[in-house]
Amino acid sequence: MRLAGRITGNDRGSLGLHPAVYFYGPTGVHSGPMFMGTVALIGRKLVNNDGGFFKKFTAARAKLETALIDNKDLIATVLQRQASKKRTRVYELLLEALVEKVVVGEAVTDEWLVETAGLKGKVLTGEARTTASEFSEHVKSKAFISIALEGAPCCAICGGYLDPDKSLSYDHNQPKREGGTGDPENIQLCHPYCNQSIKN
Repeated sequence: MRLAGRITGNDRGSLGLHPAVYFYGPTGVHSGPMFMGTVALIGRKLVNNDGGFFKKFTAARAKLETALIDNKDLIATVLQRQASKKRTRVYELLLEALVEKVVVGEAVTDEWLVETAGLKGKVLTGEARTTASEFSEHVKSKAFISIALEGAPCCAICGGYLDPDKSLSYDHNQPKREGGTGDPENIQLCHPYCNQSIKN
């Protein structure tokens, strides 16, 4: 239960991971390896009591999420190139490496992603075009994810995407201990973890 609460929900330590960023592939379809790899990484860091990772994750979060979104096609392709039983572990290690790379301000390149996933050479990605007049379920899903993220609010503390349906914290811009009031002008939206562990 502690793991689920760290991933989503309104517990004080919840990272409030946005599913469209962390659990869905480029066509808007839920990705088992992405979901399980993310869960495995967060679970391992909790078991190891690695609070430093969560601080790094939060510091890198806005850029990390941009990298994950911008590289969804390539990440999905490198996962497809893995044996099915290895995909979760590959994604877990790739996500951890992405946090480390982004937190020190290094650029995420296609070559780095391919190499970090244990592959060699270039990996081509692309999207099949259709002449059909009806939208496929994949096209609808991809459009929905894109539009959902385009309009999603971001955390006032870390800049990462918020999932307001499942994980949201209301924070005082000016803290109560410094005379901050409960007026609407003094409220900001953030992840529960950012509010309780980063700001305080």
